[in-house]
Amino acid sequence: MSYVRVAGDFAESAGEHLQLALFTAGSAALLIWVGLRQRRTGRRLFAPTETMRTEDRLVPPAPVSRGRRAAGTAWIVVGSVFALPAVFNLIAAINSLVG
Repeated sequence: MSYVRVAGDFAESAGEHLQLALFTAGSAALLIWVGLRQRRTGRRLFAPTETMRTEDRLVPPAPVSRGRRAAGTAWIVVGSVFALPAVFNLIAAINSLVG
């Protein structure tokens, strides 16, 4: 009887599958949050509203950039790719618990 192993040889028990699912789901959520934030603001991830102080005044941050918004979309795509292994590991964990 041949079958396709969904999660590979990294996990042997249901607990390990659940740990991998939690880790990849957390990574996916973080990457999608970063992408949404960068896409919404169009500015850098760290210190998006940072102002620079000169001798006598504050200089506002640069205007919203299309490139940063495109980078935010790329982060969302990468996070979505990370969500797939989480689903596969969750299915493998349920399968090992049931069967």
